[in-house]
Amino acid sequence: PSEAMEYFKLMCSGKEEGKPWCLRAKMDMSSDNGTLRDPVLYRQNTTPHHRSGTKYKAYPTYDLACPIVDSIEGVTHALRTTEYDDRNAQYQNISKMLGLRRVRIQTFARMNFMYTVMSKRKLTWFVDTGRVTGWDDPRMPTVRGVARRGINVQALKNFMTSQGASRRIVNMEWSKFWAENKKEIDKYAKRFMAIDKADHVGLTVTNGGDGTDFLTTDYLPKDPSFGKRLVRIGKKVLLEAVDAEGITVGENIVLTRWGVVEITKVEGGLEGKFIPDGDVKAAKRKISWIADVPGNTPVILSEFDNLISKDKLEEDDKFEDYINPDTEADTEVIGDAGLKTLKEHDIIQLERRGFYRVDRAYVNESKPLKLFMIPDGKKKAMSGLDGKLAHR
Repeated sequence: PSEAMEYFKLMCSGKEEGKPWCLRAKMDMSSDNGTLRDPVLYRQNTTPHHRSGTKYKAYPTYDLACPIVDSIEGVTHALRTTEYDDRNAQYQNISKMLGLRRVRIQTFARMNFMYTVMSKRKLTWFVDTGRVTGWDDPRMPTVRGVARRGINVQALKNFMTSQGASRRIVNMEWSKFWAENKKEIDKYAKRFMAIDKADHVGLTVTNGGDGTDFLTTDYLPKDPSFGKRLVRIGKKVLLEAVDAEGITVGENIVLTRWGVVEITKVEGGLEGKFIPDGDVKAAKRKISWIADVPGNTPVILSEFDNLISKDKLEEDDKFEDYINPDTEADTEVIGDAGLKTLKEHDIIQLERRGFYRVDRAYVNESKPLKLFMIPDGKKKAMSGLDGKLAHR
């Protein structure tokens, strides 16, 4: 024992000659469970600690620390994943040897997601190699990552409790995760409109006014208690190019939240006449639009895809061989003036485009509003306005 203590002190000194030594437990070398033979309990580690610095040069292993900390801190049930099944007997053995209060172990399986790696070691590789901006990158399967992408806290809780503590490992599709989120954010996401800056067409509404008039509409059509917003109307209107395809003279279209416009000219530029009492239900096309007037908001829409290109990695797969090269895309759009009032973290819906989280509030023309697209659980976009990346 005295010789062992000398080696233990040498190990704890941080000296190079103490590096080869470690403290092991004497258990049962004949045990079929390898963790119950002579597990390592203490070893040298000279890496500065984030709190204590270089005060200590040796530390207990996870196997020794867990039963001690859980017991003295009042933990009643230790929740451990199935990968620790072999070590649960060791946990209880160490607790008994040290005379600690018994802690019950509740085992559950890890949840995996398609097109995703969950290992902290592998995720660290993405951070260290610069393939993501950090642990809060919206492409990362971390709490900070999905929060930045737009997850609602209550939706996250609902999803986790709905899965339960199963012992069966499952590979979950992200669509189920985001569908649960949509149920929550749809209750309060205020509605706005925006048109693609590069891919749009003009419509002249001959009786649309000089651009100084406004109409009022509910922020949330299903819940008027959220208030109303002002929408600028005028003679010059911008439409999505995809929405204008195939429009014919004499056709009635609906400009969402405004009303019916009868198309009077197609060749050489779209023209139409606003019909105050037009039949909204009879028109087949219901189109997003925005008045082409000063004061509109420049917006950058960012959408994201999964970091991994294979749906499920096998044990022999090297994840580095399945890195998705296209995981981020931006689209510039022109939004209505009301978007300038948004603050960071606000959740909104751009009608017929989808839900978005404000990652950067509007500052000026050179620092426009930046919105992150929030998946809605659908593999196909909400309308004909498809994004640039896959909806998975």
